[in-house]
Amino acid sequence: MSLLAANALFAAPAVLSAERWDMPTEQSQSSLTGVANLFFAQAVSERTGGAITIRVHFGGALGYRSTDQYDAVSTGAVVLADSYTGPLVGHNPIWQVSALPFLTGGIEDARRLYEAARPTYEAILKADGQLLLYTIPWTPSGIWSRRPIRTPADLAGLRIRTFDPLGQATFAAAGARPRTLPFIDVVPQLTTGGIEAALTSAEGGFQNRFTDLLDHFTIINYASPLSIVHMNRAVWDRLPEAHRAALAAAAAETEAMIWARAVTREAEVLEQMRAKGTKIIEASPELLELLRNSAKSAIAGWLERTGERGAAILAAYRR
Repeated sequence: MSLLAANALFAAPAVLSAERWDMPTEQSQSSLTGVANLFFAQAVSERTGGAITIRVHFGGALGYRSTDQYDAVSTGAVVLADSYTGPLVGHNPIWQVSALPFLTGGIEDARRLYEAARPTYEAILKADGQLLLYTIPWTPSGIWSRRPIRTPADLAGLRIRTFDPLGQATFAAAGARPRTLPFIDVVPQLTTGGIEAALTSAEGGFQNRFTDLLDHFTIINYASPLSIVHMNRAVWDRLPEAHRAALAAAAAETEAMIWARAVTREAEVLEQMRAKGTKIIEASPELLELLRNSAKSAIAGWLERTGERGAAILAAYRR
């Protein structure tokens, strides 16, 4: 055998083992999720010596929404995805725990809630042929709107986007006219007048240029929900042990980085919003009281649907 043929023979396994994965996300490249996912892709490439390459597709570019992504990862249509957990209620209501209204007061609380819920998240994903790589927190949700929202009267009849059924029930009980929409549908609905406000974080709205359409942001600290990066378990299982270790290490490094970054992110984004002309509004005590009272029935319904699992997560969080 020639030297050239021998080199080709020994090189073949390395070529065949190379992995090229597409990773869909609804979020923008400049968002916290975008920052995390690009960091992760780079860390994986470095830790595997380029044997695994991840291409992140932002803004729903692959045509998937979060609910679609969950099924796509389960079936292996995509190897991994970054999905906001709110819409995953159709798969399991536990995914709504991070979006329970007024349960957390900021990123530190959101981290404690995540730690309480992580074993349950992992069990649910395992049952659906997946595994959890890392999570990304969203800064607290508020109300983006065309007009100021300060009082209960301002909320009456407001055509507002919410991100899950809990939000829809809460805002409907408070007198608004909510619609639950995936994130990539928000800007089109704002542009056509289907909605006039959106419940989402300062981060999410600013990175997706809500400042071009909406003039006000009302701080209500509604919730600090999560996005998850989840992976097909069969693909994970067939990887060499060294690659699994590299992925796990890259995921842990990414999660530590993005949670630390989220602590200061809200103040930074609010300052950038002000520079763009957005008016930052503090909700009145009356508006907050109305929303908290309006959320009670939705939370009770969630506890009823999740049973012992949901109650155990909340008990662990409140210890």
